Amino acid sequence: MKAILLLALSAIILSQSYGLVYAEHSGPHYAFEVTSGEYAEETEVITITTDSSSYTTGEMIKVSGSVSDYDEVDPFKNFDVTLKLVAPNGNIITISQIPLNSEGSYSTFIPAQGPLWKFDGDYTISVSHGSDRNESITFAFILALEEVIEEITEEIEISEEELSKGCGEGTHLEDGVCMLDETTESTPVSTGSVPATGMNAWIYSITFTVLIAFAIMIILYVISRASRRKIAN
Repeated sequence: MKAILLLALSAIILSQSYGLVYAEHSGPHYAFEVTSGEYAEETEVITITTDSSSYTTGEMIKVSGSVSDYDEVDPFKNFDVTLKLVAPNGNIITISQIPLNSEGSYSTFIPAQGPLWKFDGDYTISVSHGSDRNESITFAFILALEEVIEEITEEIEISEEELSKGCGEGTHLEDGVCMLDETTESTPVSTGSVPATGMNAWIYSITFTVLIAFAIMIILYVISRASRRKIAN
């Protein structure tokens, strides 16, 4: 009976030992290392820092850090870190490979300017060394006043162009109101008076009618006189 219990206890101890060994070799790798000593401490493998917590348009962002377990003779650790900068809206501003020096440190500069820097807010820089070791840091970015004014001006210009499409032919947009173009000829407005050409035609018509009436009167007078003479004879 004691032999059976001893055998079962040995089997349990062996299974627990196997589980610990398996967990040590196949479990997830964290970006930490354990230092030797009586009280072991966890230290970060990858670090990242910026020279300021906030920037504005045109400033240079200095990014630096290190990989504590870097070994330039180890092919599994001798490779660059990958740096990625992401805007508040999720757009990637830049992504690059940065080499490490012999001590495992890196440093680079990122200009805070360009067409992708459109938003105020928190931007995130992340670095990775391998597939499972990453670190990130966030900084605030504030658009320069000139950039804000330029964006507002562009929005106003676009709005005016859209509004001007609603104005008819011969008009233009001025202070948000459709105005007549200066080169557009105005339509003559009737004042109730007869135009000069109409007056001349009216005079010619009356004169012609009077002349016809006068000619008819002469003809009638001649006929009447001739009839009287005939009766008298």
